[in-house]
Parts: sequence; C-alpha cells; structure tokens
Amino acid sequence: MMSKTRIRSTLGRLTSDRQDSQQKSAGQITRRDALAGAVAGALGAAVGSKSAFAQSKGPLTIRIWSNDQVQQREWYQMRVKQFMEQNPNIKIDYQWFPFGDLGKKISVGFATDTAPDGFVSGDWFMPVWLDKGLLAPLDVQQLGYSSIDAFKKDFSDAAVGGAVKDGKVYGFPTWFYGYLNYLNTQHFKDAGLDPVKDAPDTWEQFGEVARRLTKKSGDTFVRQGAKFAMHAAQWTMIQLNPILLQCGGQWFDANGKSTFNSAAGVKAMSIRASLAREFGAEDPADTIATNPLPMMDWLKERCSMFLTHPVPPGAIKSQNPQMASAQSYRPIQCPGVEPGKGYATAFGFNLVLNKQASADKQEVLHAFYKFLMADPVACWKHTGPFTVGRKSGWVDDAEVAAFPDVGEIIKAKDQGVPLPRTLVFNELADAVHRSVQNIVLNKADIKTSLDEAAAEVDRATATYKRG
Repeated sequence: MMSKTRIRSTLGRLTSDRQDSQQKSAGQITRRDALAGAVAGALGAAVGSKSAFAQSKGPLTIRIWSNDQVQQREWYQMRVKQFMEQNPNIKIDYQWFPFGDLGKKISVGFATDTAPDGFVSGDWFMPVWLDKGLLAPLDVQQLGYSSIDAFKKDFSDAAVGGAVKDGKVYGFPTWFYGYLNYLNTQHFKDAGLDPVKDAPDTWEQFGEVARRLTKKSGDTFVRQGAKFAMHAAQWTMIQLNPILLQCGGQWFDANGKSTFNSAAGVKAMSIRASLAREFGAEDPADTIATNPLPMMDWLKERCSMFLTHPVPPGAIKSQNPQMASAQSYRPIQCPGVEPGKGYATAFGFNLVLNKQASADKQEVLHAFYKFLMADPVACWKHTGPFTVGRKSGWVDDAEVAAFPDVGEIIKAKDQGVPLPRTLVFNELADAVHRSVQNIVLNKADIKTSLDEAAAEVDRATATYKRG
C-alpha cells in the first residue's frame, strides 16, 4: 500500500510527464474524423432516443467509476445500457466502489496509471484533483448549456463552488442534497409534544426537545432523544460543519491555517457535545449505525431525531414497516444557532474528465454525461428522494411535487453550505472525528482537544505542500 506522501509525489510527476506527452500527441488525434456528426446526435438523446454515434470509425471503450449508492448505481447501469444500445461502437466499462473508498481508489489509480477516463468525484475532493492538474475542463455547450453563466445559474452555490475554477467548469453535478432533521412524530406525541409546533428550530431547542423525548430505565437508555453520527469521520464533518459556520467560525484562514480551534469552534463543539453532556439525551457509544444505513438507530426507533440525508421510503419500509405504513415521521430543516436561521451541509457528486483521456474519449464522455442526466424527472423518480443537482426541468413536475415533504428536501439542498474546500479533507475529517470522540466519550477538554486536532491538520497541510 502506497503512503499518502508517496501517492502525492507520484501524482505530481505523472501530471508533469503526461502534460508534455499530451502536447506532443495532440495533433495526431483526428477527433472530428473519428466522430464526425455523431456527437451532436448523442447530445440530444433522451430516454428512448434512437440517435447514435453512427459514423464512428472504430470502437471505443470508455471506463467510468462511481460511488455505490444503490438507486444512483442502478440509474447509471440503466443509462449505460441504453447509451450502448444506441451507440453500438461505444462500450462503457462502468464500475462502482464504496462511498468511502472511491476517492482513495482514484488517487491510487492516478499514481499507478490505472485511473478511469471519467469518474464521479465527491465535491469535497475537487480541490485535490484541480490542484494536481488531473482534470480536463468541460465544454458546457456539449452538456446543453449556452454559456458558463447559464450553467452556474442552474445549480446551487454549494454545488457550483466545487465545480468551477478560474472561469472554467471541471465538474458536472449529478445528485446534490442537503441534510435534514428527521423526527419520529409518534415519539413526539407520546411525550406530549406536537411534531409541528414543538419541532426544534434552534440547537438549544433541539437539546431541550431531545431531553423530553428520552426514555431511560435507571441509567440505561431505552430510547435516546436524538443522536449525532459516530460511525464515520465523513459524517462527523457533515454534522459539525454548519454548526461551526453558524457560530461565526471557519475551518481555515486565507493562508490555509486551521482556525476551527477558535472561540467560535469551541462554541460549536460545545453545542455538538451538549446533547450528551448537558441534556443527557444521547449515549454516543450506544449505536447500531452502519455505513449502508447510518440512520439505523432512528429507523429502529432507538432514537427520536437524527440529522441525515434524505431517507428513501424503501429504506424505511424495509427496516420499519410500521413506521412506513403509519408515516409517523417527517423531515424538517436542521436547527440554527439563531431562530429561523438553520441550515445544514449540502454535498454531492460531480462527473469529471481525466485529463489524460484522449480527445475522442472526452467527447464521448460529454455525450454520455448529458445523456445520463437528460431526463431529470425520470432520474428523480428512480433515485429520489436524493435530489438532482440542477434546478431546472424537474421540480415543477406533478409527481415530484406530490412526494412527501419534497419542499423541505429541495430547500435543504438549495440553502445548504458546502463542506470545507481543502487539500487535506481526509486528514481534517479524521482529526476532527478523533477530537469529537475524545470530547463526548472521554469528556476531554474541548479547547485542548481542538488545539491538538488543528495542529495535526496543519502538519498534514505542510506535508502536502512539501509533497
């Protein structure tokens, strides 16, 4: 297994060597001859279209990697099949990998010359690929947009922020969604609370309501009033991120130095820890969460509130048929430090181009990317409630509008804030996760723990820059 430093060093060498090689060979690629007249037909393709790369002179095999979220993976598989049926000279070798492994696998792929032609990047990883010069810019007109401004207007600020750099577009957002606070409405009623009127709007209310929802037998929790995720560093970042920003803090200063150990950071971490420390509504060590179903404690009614991405009705039905049939749940916006100002992290996925993919492959990838997302209504119906990244072409559809609480789900996406854009996101997430564990499980001093985490992240930043 290569070390992170070795991978980064190799990536730098690969980028320099490949740029020279690509410049030498660029004049030899007869893209227009190979695909004359074919791309325009494929760009307009939607479900059931018969347009194809009919004039392609030779077969092409395109390699694409994505994450393995079930509904999204199935949509990819279906659209890949349709695209290849319409374009028999094109073969798409589509592979998928676990959410937490994809970024690492792509890094190793670049270091070992096995990276795919196109791939899905979490928007939080975009800074690394761009810093190393590993991505080719996208032609937004080939994706169906008249200009870069038109492209930017079709996505939320959080989505565009990770996709555009120096006036060029490097990422095509597919799914992009915000987190919500999922309530068990029956638990609210059992505790004498109204799930609408008493739904928490601030973090202080969140703790107080969670305290009332909590059930104990002696010192043992029968039901936790609310929970924060403790199973993965990524989730720690997603849930803590908006609290830090609401407190007026930031992860880094303009020079890339860690600042989350500031007074605002201490306040944010105090809010994060208060559910267990102050309100006694959570046992952080008591969880049955898994990577496939991080909200398992909520699904099994072991807690009454949980902050999570949109939950597919099928997941609720499979784990708790009674909750599904009674519809005893509702998602609301995540709390804020101030009333009426709550928001959550919103994140998603970008389709990108490997800079080393040949020009004809890049053109085919443009066509497939547009084809993949050409019917956002059908995409929503297949993958909802995970929201399509774009704003146009689907939100006004009658079936979309009829989906329970879809307004809350779309609002969370559109007003959500992105994860920190940093070259050391994995190191940041791991350090903050360990800090949270130390604070809520071992009752460590918050300021001291944050200082240690910030110093660790700054060391990682320095190592990256040396590499």
